[in-house]
Amino acid sequence: MALHQLKYPYRKFILPLAKKISFINPDVFSWMAFVVTFVTGYCFYAGNENPVLFLWIILLIFLRMTLNTLDGVVAIQRGDDSKIHGKIINALPDRYGDIFIVGGILLSPICNDVIGLLGLATMFLVSYAGMLGKALGVSWQGHGPLDKVERLVWLIIFAFLQYYGYMHNAPVLKVCGYHFSYLEICMLLFFVLGQITVLRRVGGIYKEAKSVEENSNK
Repeated sequence: MALHQLKYPYRKFILPLAKKISFINPDVFSWMAFVVTFVTGYCFYAGNENPVLFLWIILLIFLRMTLNTLDGVVAIQRGDDSKIHGKIINALPDRYGDIFIVGGILLSPICNDVIGLLGLATMFLVSYAGMLGKALGVSWQGHGPLDKVERLVWLIIFAFLQYYGYMHNAPVLKVCGYHFSYLEICMLLFFVLGQITVLRRVGGIYKEAKSVEENSNK
């Protein structure tokens, strides 16, 4: 099961809470998640000076995921899930949030600028490839293996590994004669998995577009 599918059982888990707080506008949760991502990005940036921030990152990312889920579930409870305004507020701050988080890694003293830029650029390409299907008249492409949930899970894993490395005086690993921090390895993983994701999404667009074209010619 793809990691992004885990959001469905989690939605059922928090549904009772969502029903109790459905009087709150779901946009509030989107903006709260936006603030959380800014703090998360700062923790990545400053983790070199205070490694315990990497543990806070784990909690903050989980909080962001919860707020994003509440946003969607509460919107459904209120019947607001089809409103254009809500969809914009749900999507746009998320993209800025991704910039804050990966930008924090890029600007971190323990991440090479080029490696960080590769991770940031790949993240944009993945999002663009997902939206490209809608722009071409087919469905949104959600293929992995670097969808939003997968990205956040990898960030949690590598934040913990970076903390563990600092606690054991080994914040970097030697790979093929080169030294990489765990954050750099995370960005390189983003790059590799991201290119696979882009290719899968483009393939999905082509396959669906071709099917639509064949059906229209019948």
